[in-house]
Amino acid sequence: MADQQKIISYQELALFFLPLAIMPIIIGISHNAVNASLARLPYPEITIAVYAVAKGITNIIKSPVHMARQTVTALVNDQQSFRLVSTFLFGLGFFIFSLISILSYTNLGKLILSDLIGLKTAREISFAYQALRIMAFIPLVESFRNIFQGLTISLKKTKLITPGVTIRIICIAFILIWVTANPIISGIKAASLVWLLGITIESIFIFFALRHSYGNYKSVIADLSNNNYRISFIAILKFFIPIAIMAFLVPFVQPIVQAGIIRNSFSTVNLAAYGVSWTLVMIFVGSLDMLHQCTLVYSEDLNAFNWQIILKFSLIVGGLASLIFLIISLTPVGDFILIKLIAVNPQISILVKKIILAFVFFPIIRAFREIFWGIMMRRQQTAIIAVAKTVGLVFIVVSFIILTINTNLNAAIIAALAITIGETADAVTISWHIKQNKILKIIYAENKFNLERQGKDEAK
Repeated sequence: MADQQKIISYQELALFFLPLAIMPIIIGISHNAVNASLARLPYPEITIAVYAVAKGITNIIKSPVHMARQTVTALVNDQQSFRLVSTFLFGLGFFIFSLISILSYTNLGKLILSDLIGLKTAREISFAYQALRIMAFIPLVESFRNIFQGLTISLKKTKLITPGVTIRIICIAFILIWVTANPIISGIKAASLVWLLGITIESIFIFFALRHSYGNYKSVIADLSNNNYRISFIAILKFFIPIAIMAFLVPFVQPIVQAGIIRNSFSTVNLAAYGVSWTLVMIFVGSLDMLHQCTLVYSEDLNAFNWQIILKFSLIVGGLASLIFLIISLTPVGDFILIKLIAVNPQISILVKKIILAFVFFPIIRAFREIFWGIMMRRQQTAIIAVAKTVGLVFIVVSFIILTINTNLNAAIIAALAITIGETADAVTISWHIKQNKILKIIYAENKFNLERQGKDEAK
């Protein structure tokens, strides 16, 4: 019956979420493969360091492009909205391409690379310029990829994403093997090209896979849920600007925390231990950033029962990551991973396990926060997401200072606790806003009304 609301199952959520969860893990593997290959090419130390710098600059400048998927999923529901949103996102990609290109061809780049970041030699700056000139194209292809991945997520066809990411890493592996065996171009160019080509391959696959599934793109758009609202350019800006600001601020969290560790440590051991810990943490937590897609895509099916299913599913996923942290921190499994697989010094591994233990609640808190993000994205009220993130950042800094003054804990452990506290403040802020404004009850009522109206239309 049209007036009976669909019941969401754990299995359906798992099948929807799993391809999204796998994607950042596979991409992370590809980035580590690039670093491993750079170590085997000429000037390995300089190349790895400069590549990290150029990549960091590019990631900060292009960070708003990361929000393209959510923008498409939340706003596109017909041909008109698809044209408007895709035009906006391609324009954004071109604007960011222009910014990075300016850095890579003018003295402004040298000013940032030399005076601000601290690259010293002519070779280091030359390598950075070479990398940025290639990386400048990444926002363009990433915008294209994210637009069509956003459509794929809206249509609940996430199974189409995993093959594209898998083909990407296979192609990258072959390219890296060939480049390592035939070093006809510099390592910095090879690494930058591999990053660009990887996203390009992924973009081409998702474009044709989606088209093949539906025959043509008119059918793709026609299969989207039509919420009977018209999108304007102003509406896109109101939705996009807050989450773009948030995406721009997030990359600064780690440098701030690392600076705090350096200022409160007598050696670089604490910083090294924190770096290893954070890398491990993000292997398991990075996937949780996709959980907001569950409430974003399934919002039209929300009622009190379905909300509990999504909430429990998200907390179970986050809880599994927290359980993994406990196992790494408190059992010999952690020693095997850190000492045997990663080759961490045994004494540093002791500190690493303590830091990971301090992060134990971080995954479940992030999972809780993400589902509220999805709700506010679907409601097109993204300003509260930016506010909550700002509150979280303030709590990170303040809690780091307070814990440093009032405890004798290691600075790296304090950093882990401060980030967890900041994440909690973020989650509490947005969940409190939703509760105070009774947003879930409003969604339930709207969905019930839409179903009843649909049932009456079908009866006629």
